[in-house]
Amino acid sequence: MKRSLLALPIAAMLAGCLSTPPPPPAPYRAIGTEPFWNLLIDEHHITFTQMDGQPVQQPTPRPINGIAGEIYQTPRIHVNIVHSRSCSDGMSDRVYPDTVQVDVDGRRFNGCGGL
Repeated sequence: MKRSLLALPIAAMLAGCLSTPPPPPAPYRAIGTEPFWNLLIDEHHITFTQMDGQPVQQPTPRPINGIAGEIYQTPRIHVNIVHSRSCSDGMSDRVYPDTVQVDVDGRRFNGCGGL
C-alpha cells in the first residue's frame, strides 16, 4: 500500500515533465529579380522556382551554421544566407534582413530573404 501511495506523486510529477513539442520553424523565403526567382526552405524541402521554369526541389539538409548565417547544400541547390547585411530587391522600397546567394545546377542567383 505504501509503495502505491509513493508511486502516485512520482507519476504525477513525471506527467508534468512531459511537454508538447515546439512547432516547426516557419518556412524561410527568399526572392530575386533579373531573372525573377523565389526560394522556399521548410522542414522537408528546399524549393527553387524561376518564373519561366520548372521548380527544383530537394530534401532540406541540416544547415551549416556560420558566423553570419546558414548554408544549405544539396546535390542541386546550394544556399548561402547572410544575416549581417540588409538587402533591397531593386524593384521596390522593401528592405529584407538577409542577403541570399543560391546556386542551382551551376547557375548563380542573388537576392534577398528573411521576411
